[in-house]
Amino acid sequence: MDIHFNNQLLIDLYEGNKVNDKEFRSNPNLIKQFIKTVNKLRSVAKVEELYQYAGLNYEKLKGNLKGYSSVRINIQYRLIFEEVASNTEPFEVILFKLEEISKHYQ
Repeated sequence: MDIHFNNQLLIDLYEGNKVNDKEFRSNPNLIKQFIKTVNKLRSVAKVEELYQYAGLNYEKLKGNLKGYSSVRINIQYRLIFEEVASNTEPFEVILFKLEEISKHYQ
């Protein structure tokens, strides 16, 4: 699956660049888990394959985040992304637009 980062912080975390955000600077384990999660997203050919990874807890979001999906990075953090479908039939998801890392219940 193709991945597009909509946030410079996510690009920097994935590429191993220094970040100013204290929350991530002080948590190298979170960065490793984030990279591992993104690599899992890259490895799938279809969205349905995300259900095979039980630890990801893939879900479509509701409420004010309707239209987005998420996977777990760890028990505390999740990666929120948008699924972009192709313009032609079959209308399959061809791209994940990574939006942000958030604490699950904040």
